[in-house]
Amino acid sequence: MHNPDSSSSPPGERIFYVGENELGQRLDRYLVGVLDNISRSGVQQLIEENQVLVNGRASKPGYMLRNGDKIQVLQVSRSPVGNLQPQPLPLDIVYEDADLLVLNKPAGMVVHPAPGHSNDTLVNALLARYPELAGRGGIAEEDGLRPGIVHRLDKDTSGLLIVAKNARTQSTLARQMKEHKVTKRYLALVEGVVALDQGSIDAPIGRDPRNRQQMAVTTVGSRQARTRFRVLQRFKRHTLLLLQLETGRTHQIRVHLKAIGHPVVGDQTYGSAHAHPPLNRQFLHAYQLIFTHPTSGETLELEAPLPPDLQNVLNESEKLSL
Repeated sequence: MHNPDSSSSPPGERIFYVGENELGQRLDRYLVGVLDNISRSGVQQLIEENQVLVNGRASKPGYMLRNGDKIQVLQVSRSPVGNLQPQPLPLDIVYEDADLLVLNKPAGMVVHPAPGHSNDTLVNALLARYPELAGRGGIAEEDGLRPGIVHRLDKDTSGLLIVAKNARTQSTLARQMKEHKVTKRYLALVEGVVALDQGSIDAPIGRDPRNRQQMAVTTVGSRQARTRFRVLQRFKRHTLLLLQLETGRTHQIRVHLKAIGHPVVGDQTYGSAHAHPPLNRQFLHAYQLIFTHPTSGETLELEAPLPPDLQNVLNESEKLSL
């Protein structure tokens, strides 16, 4: 294994070349051995987030290494959960029992810590309210900076999020997610008037070759992505959509809607920062979750209404259409 000079690489990136001694190893096991202070589940999360490329393409944790493979780890900076400080931040709990909780995340809250952002996250709030998540043998030990986190939402996306309270629940819910048995529906106000009443966007998503901090529809280093949409209401300048994720790629809805020429209103990364009416974040809300409870087998169907800032924009859009 050779780790070449990475002086020409972006900050935080690591590059490895596979030698004969590493042939046949699983990608995730290999990375645990060459990266510092990161668990196997943490490595698997990096791979899921397309932060690991093999020969320039996204891969899977179980990929078997071949001689000469070039492995790029785009971001490896992580801190052990023990360094995180519990913070008694307010949480809007929609549902809770002994195994899990579903909360309504506000816009502006980061789900889990990242380099340069170790405070005021949902994980900080969870550790304060449920200290057992970080205890000996708790979920936090298994998953680095994501104690109990089953899926995530972007910082400026509001809405429903599931948190597991024990490892069995987390594993079962993660499997449901992987098998597409969790229904996740979103409300989005988009630029322009969408012509079709309903449809499906089926386009692969990967790192934007021109800006690696963003995602894009691309055939290079990408993974399959599919988003279904239905028009709920048309306005003079905008359209309100109900969207359902068939896959769970980073920034999927925002990237797909940009690709069809209808970016999310207020999206400063993938659309226009100048929303009309004004909005300080993207108009994207995780509105509904439907899943099977891992213990009871009951079907849970939960909803969160639009928060006031988005409802106000919707009301203004209706006025502009009169």
